[in-house]
Amino acid sequence: MLEDFFQSEFFLIGYYVLTVGASLLLIKETKKRLKDIKSGINSIKYAPMAFGILFAYVIFAHDYVETLPILNWSWLGYNIAIGPFADQGFWGVVPFIPLLVYMFIHINYVEELYFRKSKKMVVVWAMIHIAMGIQVHMALILLPIGFLFKYIYDKKGLNDAYAMHFTTNILVVIALFLSFII
Repeated sequence: MLEDFFQSEFFLIGYYVLTVGASLLLIKETKKRLKDIKSGINSIKYAPMAFGILFAYVIFAHDYVETLPILNWSWLGYNIAIGPFADQGFWGVVPFIPLLVYMFIHINYVEELYFRKSKKMVVVWAMIHIAMGIQVHMALILLPIGFLFKYIYDKKGLNDAYAMHFTTNILVVIALFLSFII
């Protein structure tokens, strides 16, 4: 019964509004965040490495890991950030892409600001994605990506890690979009 509630449209829409709503509260900071991305623009060249880790995982390991019950667990099966109707495919995701990109502008900055200060916080960052609905094995593959973001954060600073993280997520959205149309 509780599982049905967490899968209900009412809950998913409410959780999505809460998730996106936090970013909408930061609308006055949007111009500053875009300047921060521009400031860290030189590090977007590292985004394909982070995306490549995820891409290689999906190509070579994802199907196998999907068969492992504990690692395959998720309360939702996808990241709620891509929209409350992502389980409906292309038309369940596409209307939410602009909000997703806007949310990345703010949430990626906050993630870099708070979750790259230590290795422990990188682990916390990866595991928090489980609350967003992703499967346990997908949270685990975020660990090397998070440590790559931390490396850039440590070597080049917050804005560089932020620009890299934002670009990585844009690459993921493009790949998701292409997966629907190809």
